Amino acid sequence: MERRVAWILNFDADDELASPVARRTSSTAMVARFASFAERAVGLVVAGDLVVDDGADARGYEGRAWCPTPTALARLRRAGATAPSAPSLEILRRANARQFSAALGQTLPGAAIASSPGDVERHVARGEHDWLLKRAFGFAGRGRRKVRAGVLSDADARWVEASFRQGALQIEPWVECLAEHALHGHLTERGELRLGAPTTQVCDAYGAWQSTRLADADALSIDELGALTREAEAVASALRAIGYFGPFGVDAYRWRDRATGAARFNPRSEINARYSMGWGVGMRGWRPST
Repeated sequence: MERRVAWILNFDADDELASPVARRTSSTAMVARFASFAERAVGLVVAGDLVVDDGADARGYEGRAWCPTPTALARLRRAGATAPSAPSLEILRRANARQFSAALGQTLPGAAIASSPGDVERHVARGEHDWLLKRAFGFAGRGRRKVRAGVLSDADARWVEASFRQGALQIEPWVECLAEHALHGHLTERGELRLGAPTTQVCDAYGAWQSTRLADADALSIDELGALTREAEAVASALRAIGYFGPFGVDAYRWRDRATGAARFNPRSEINARYSMGWGVGMRGWRPST
């Protein structure tokens, strides 16, 4: 018998991870944007699946969530679906915070994790290039800010101050991105790993996802593919070690070195310990049984 799957597409799960005690509400504009995302979640939500909204009857359905936060699991239960086994909120927060990725090693020259506004001010004062600041949690291009080298503006300083309510702040040099890729995978509760195929993704100037396709055979060099695969395996090991299980993805990109003009490869720019828009494409339509 074919499984019937009911989805909670909580695309703003990072907001809940950032402020787990806050009341969860989404603006009208965000809800409309979510509807657009759902339509483009190729290979993830398929014909016959139910996307749960208020008043939906999901009795007899197996529940799935974009990210299985407490709010998402509660919504599935209220709709009558069978809620999936999921990592704790503490593990979800740890796995998705940028500090988790940073602990595996920085992948851009000059990148660092800042634990105070003073750290940011001192770091930004270095060098001649602009910097990209990333809050501990963010999605769809949110939680990022480009700042100029030197002294932070008053607006920048306020943004930085507010950022530390979430946790540590990631600082990276602003680089010219030439091509964006990702490798997706899944960890079972027993720690078994399944990796998908590399993908190519298109994002806008703010880092918000636009589309994903399977990477062409020549999209990545042998060295780049090897580096991306090693990073995905290392990420899986680190996630396994903290008790995470479920879907994940590792984003990567090719960038231009301003000093030499050469193209270089960043094999781990982001870790998403949840589903992502390109997950179904990268996994070639494969879906976990639980």
